[in-house]
Amino acid sequence: MTKHTTDIVIFGAGIAGLWLHARLRGAGYDSLLLESRAIGGGQTIAAQGILHSGLKYAFAGKINKLAQSISAMPDRWRECLRGEGDVDLTQARLRANSQYLLIPPGMMGGLIGLVTKKALGGSVESVPEKDWPDDVRRTGFKGSVIYMGEPVLDVPSLLRALAEPHRDSIRLINTPDDPRGFLEQHGITPRLHIFTGAGSNHAIAKALSHDKGLETQKRPLVQAMMKNAPFPLYAHLVGASDKPVATITTHEMKDGTLVWYLGGGVAERALDADPHEAIEAAKTEFAKYLPALDMSQVEWATLPINRVEGKSDTDGWMPDTPTIHSAGDALYCWPTKLTFAPILGDMVLGKIGFEPSGKTTDFSALPDVDYAHAPWDKTEWKA
Repeated sequence: MTKHTTDIVIFGAGIAGLWLHARLRGAGYDSLLLESRAIGGGQTIAAQGILHSGLKYAFAGKINKLAQSISAMPDRWRECLRGEGDVDLTQARLRANSQYLLIPPGMMGGLIGLVTKKALGGSVESVPEKDWPDDVRRTGFKGSVIYMGEPVLDVPSLLRALAEPHRDSIRLINTPDDPRGFLEQHGITPRLHIFTGAGSNHAIAKALSHDKGLETQKRPLVQAMMKNAPFPLYAHLVGASDKPVATITTHEMKDGTLVWYLGGGVAERALDADPHEAIEAAKTEFAKYLPALDMSQVEWATLPINRVEGKSDTDGWMPDTPTIHSAGDALYCWPTKLTFAPILGDMVLGKIGFEPSGKTTDFSALPDVDYAHAPWDKTEWKA
């Protein structure tokens, strides 16, 4: 058996692992990325693809470290989309240049927008009604429309943009519960192990006696999917709570059919909740915000998602930044949100205590791993 001493092995090919792998290889580290299911499987393929600016948190009265740390992310991602950033995302597809905030009457949308823009320094604009998108106008929406400057990415194309340049070093691990045993079996000795499988990190840390001081939290979702959506829409519906009542992004099935993918308040419920609860919540909010929306041809499905991340100091809210837990020769990483992947990359590179070897080991003899399928292409739909 050929033995390989490599710089770093990453476990988990979601957004965190893929971004780190691209950064590390770009910096000259000999890096191997291992995935047990499919590239982007789990939380990443279930993401809506929003490059948050922090604005929705500021609207919730949380102009805090979270909102401010996110505020620079859209511009940093745009650099990568132009091929000028930390990683090359020129092959990733941009689904929309911005989200909108749809604010019903009586919520002082213009004033909040002005205050938020000053607090975050973002490109926030109140859109005059005469300039509203025609589709939004036809829904019967009344209130304020705010342009947020938040791009929305096509997640499957993002996965390929990150993975394809490094495909021979992204391989399948068939013993995910025994990562070190897999490396020993294949004669691979890394100087540093990095674990980025959000849902599996804590169990692995415990098995390796690395869990002292490690705290994580789960924030479950049941996201609704609406097939035969009438038009593309990318929007947060703002209500009286501290989070949007619904966040809508639009995606395409393999046959081109439009799907609205719904996050926000309508999705925040226990994994074992009746799936119809999320669907009925979405219908209720659409009737309130978009009363003229034609839903006669709509079909529905739901997707339960168990978001796992570092423990937040504020109950029910995500952490302000990515989380890294260090133990021995291992780092356990949670990006918190897709938009935070660049920050996590910076944090990890700051923790590596050795210089890159400059080697490029050929790992193509290890088993190949395929890409995950988008949730709307593998679900059952009901009218």
